[in-house]
Amino acid sequence: MANFSLTGPSRYAAISPWPPLVALVVAVVIQAGLQLFGGVLGVAVGSRVLPEALGEQRLLISILVALALSQVAVIALTWWAAGMLGGARRAVLQLDGPRPDVRDVLVALAGLVLLLGSYNLLIYLVWPDQFMADVAPFLPMLGNPHWPVTVLAIGIGAPISEELLFRGFLISALAKWRGGFWTAALIANLVWTTFHLGYSIAGMIEVFIGGLYMSWLLWRSGSIWLPMIAHAATNIGFLVFLAIYTLR
Repeated sequence: MANFSLTGPSRYAAISPWPPLVALVVAVVIQAGLQLFGGVLGVAVGSRVLPEALGEQRLLISILVALALSQVAVIALTWWAAGMLGGARRAVLQLDGPRPDVRDVLVALAGLVLLLGSYNLLIYLVWPDQFMADVAPFLPMLGNPHWPVTVLAIGIGAPISEELLFRGFLISALAKWRGGFWTAALIANLVWTTFHLGYSIAGMIEVFIGGLYMSWLLWRSGSIWLPMIAHAATNIGFLVFLAIYTLR
């Protein structure tokens, strides 16, 4: 099997019945609305499950519940939206594309390590305060008994929900505009990056660069599978780094 990420012509084909602007609004509403809903429900669950818990512990439970619920809901609504207007869900979301083989995954991950690893090392050396500010909120999520939920939400839930919504559903619709795939990728990744406004400027730039790389994998492979795998590997690698850091 040819290496999807490096050789041959692009295999991507936009398949979406959605008008580009309408799809953009729908994607924003799904992500923003469900984050808000998940946050409210998370606070309610945290208060009910741990009514006597300390503020920090209750907040942590609320965040984890909000993450898990919003991600499941995003996946469900994205799947539902992809089938509206007569669309074939798997085709719209680029799930029908070729499955990557081991070589594809290894090459994609090597590029990811080279790109984001170099960027993060540079930020750590030049702006260590910004680097640590972006890392700090995740440390309590691993240093508690509920860390498996953190791993599932950040390592699995986030990659699946975000790739399906932004680089599956949204790019498929936006790519029908005159600017084609890369204009669509720029718009989709700008929108995706705005949902990481809690990060520092350096952190948001990293999110945008990573999103463009995932878009490149999608464009080359014609499949959402390789971006999802690369995204999951990025997040899991980040959690492993944090776990090692906390054990120092």
